[in-house]
Amino acid sequence: MLIYKTDDSGFADSVIDALGEAGIECYRTGGPLLDGQSDPTICIHIRNAADFHRANELLIQQGAAVDQPARIPPVVIVAAVVVAVLVAVWFVRETAR
Repeated sequence: MLIYKTDDSGFADSVIDALGEAGIECYRTGGPLLDGQSDPTICIHIRNAADFHRANELLIQQGAAVDQPARIPPVVIVAAVVVAVLVAVWFVRETAR
């Protein structure tokens, strides 16, 4: 199961070591080849999906980037509410005629 992608081979090595020390079976794939033309992305995998949460905690402890959930900017929410109110007012006026 893929748990992380990075271009930093030193970081990948430290994560693999930490996971192994924690008893989590893992391996890496990818990374740059000697020709320099290949994709430098290294993928870190765990063998047992039941280890996902522990592995994720270790990744964060090692300094992995944490994805932030996508958020709608407040200005978009306010604009949508204003438009909804204007449409509602227009609708009420039109139906009152």
